[in-house]
Amino acid sequence: MKKVLIIGLIGILLLFISGCVKEAEKTNDENVTQVEAKQVIEAFGTVKSTEVKNITIDFLAEVTKLNVVEGQTVKQGDVLLSIDSQSYLTEIRNKELSLKTLQIELASLNRDYEAKKNYLTNNSDPEIMKYINDRKHAEDLLNRAQEDLTTREALYNAGALSLSVLNDFKETVNEKKKTVQDAVLSEETTRKKIQDELDELKTLIDQKSLQVPSLELDIQAMLEKMNKSYINGNDILTDVPNGVVSEIDCVQGDIISDPEKKLLSVLNKDSLVVEANVAEEFIKDVKLGAEVTIIPQADKSRTYKGKVLFIADKAVLKNNETIIPVRISIENPDSFLLPEFNVDVKINFESDKADLAYNLTVTTGKL
Repeated sequence: MKKVLIIGLIGILLLFISGCVKEAEKTNDENVTQVEAKQVIEAFGTVKSTEVKNITIDFLAEVTKLNVVEGQTVKQGDVLLSIDSQSYLTEIRNKELSLKTLQIELASLNRDYEAKKNYLTNNSDPEIMKYINDRKHAEDLLNRAQEDLTTREALYNAGALSLSVLNDFKETVNEKKKTVQDAVLSEETTRKKIQDELDELKTLIDQKSLQVPSLELDIQAMLEKMNKSYINGNDILTDVPNGVVSEIDCVQGDIISDPEKKLLSVLNKDSLVVEANVAEEFIKDVKLGAEVTIIPQADKSRTYKGKVLFIADKAVLKNNETIIPVRISIENPDSFLLPEFNVDVKINFESDKADLAYNLTVTTGKL
């Protein structure tokens, strides 16, 4: 009887121990699952806008009114500031006037050139026409004198004319030849003079013609400086649908003469991400596309969802700690979350099988 009782007690004890072991194994398995589900890498980050519009003016102007303050929310078309660009517009008008004057001068020079060229080609220049007529008249007189000379030479040969009279007439013929030569020379000199004038006109036309495209490019470049999406006359506008003003670096009365000077920036609130810093010992577990929980320090009761978009290929030393910059999307942003907010991020990750086996061994005490 005692043996039966002892055997029964031993059986009950074995069943109890077996149940406890199974329960422990079950509990340990659940613990492992819970650890795996809750495995995260915690890091600190800042909300940033990926689209920053820097407002610059690369022409001479004066700030006449500043309509915004640092951190102010602005919408598309809101006037950020007003400027006075009258001196710059006057400079443009002066260049436009110079261009118009130059074009008028060129038109006049081209007319003169074509007129002189036609005079020369068609022999219609008054001076040329005069010398042509003089030459023709001198040639007629020379021809007559030469005919008379022939007659006088015949009379001289017949003894009807003395040698002195014949020689005097020969002198007259020579003078008429010289008159013809003078007329020809005068015509040639006039033609050369007109050709020289044409050459000078052509040089002047070429020089001024080169100035036209240069002036046109200057004017176009000056107008392009004012042809920006955020410039409307003397108003500087917001050109993003939902922005916030940042880094104001001008005041009313400032004279803007430095083209590289930034007046202010507008951050696009519709393109927010989180830029976080992950310690180098944890970066191996961070994967692109990993889910992230974002908790703003301004209100830790709020949470936002995101995913890892970018992992830098270069580490950075910051505050004596080596970190790797990571960029995280914000999938459910709202009006509360603002640029430059500090946030805590929890990046989900999964351990490999070796890590899970190790965790299981530590938890259960089995090899």
